[in-house]
Amino acid sequence: MRYRAPRARRTALSVAVPVGLVTSLALTWGATHAAFSATTHNPGNSWETGTVDLDNNAKVGAVFTPLFSAEDGLLKPGSTGSRCIRIDYTGSLEAEIRMYIEPDGTGSPAGAEDLDPYLVMSIERGVDVDPETEVAVDCSGFTPRATATFLDRTHPGVPDATSRTLAHLRTEHRDFGSGIVVEPAATENTSMTLRITYVLADNDDAQGKLSEATFTWEARNTGEAGGTP
Repeated sequence: MRYRAPRARRTALSVAVPVGLVTSLALTWGATHAAFSATTHNPGNSWETGTVDLDNNAKVGAVFTPLFSAEDGLLKPGSTGSRCIRIDYTGSLEAEIRMYIEPDGTGSPAGAEDLDPYLVMSIERGVDVDPETEVAVDCSGFTPRATATFLDRTHPGVPDATSRTLAHLRTEHRDFGSGIVVEPAATENTSMTLRITYVLADNDDAQGKLSEATFTWEARNTGEAGGTP
């Protein structure tokens, strides 16, 4: 004999099941779709520093040897000589290049600045060349600009108005801050040529004197630092 619930109970059960199912679906839908959302991505971010690289074709060797006497031997009034060098800038950042006389103090013989006031110097900027161009210290391969370009300003009291004495260069241009600007905005793979010339002044006080000098070229990147934290 099959048991049959009273009609009122059957009605309650038939209502309870749909209500429970709707409630369960509502909770599930609300939990998984509480808000609309959207995302976007910018992948592959990275930061890399640029470089400032400077070299010269004479490396660490002197261009005037020995001690400015060149092939003339010991100098006499009016003795002159020129030496050339190629400066290669290969940094990825634009840079200002300056030249100065590095202060001595170690390894120099006594009195290694005595001849400074009598050595009249000129520093001439030639045409830029390819990095493969050979610029010998004897200046073969050096080509002057159409208008001669000297890196130091005129200086009264010396034979050549485009020149200065070594004493002036050593005193006034001794670090990057006071250095002579060779190139204000060098870009990557720029090869500059320079011709350095000396003339010994006609002065009896120049006898028996000696000077040494270290020419330094330095590059520092230009422009403001970019970006904000």
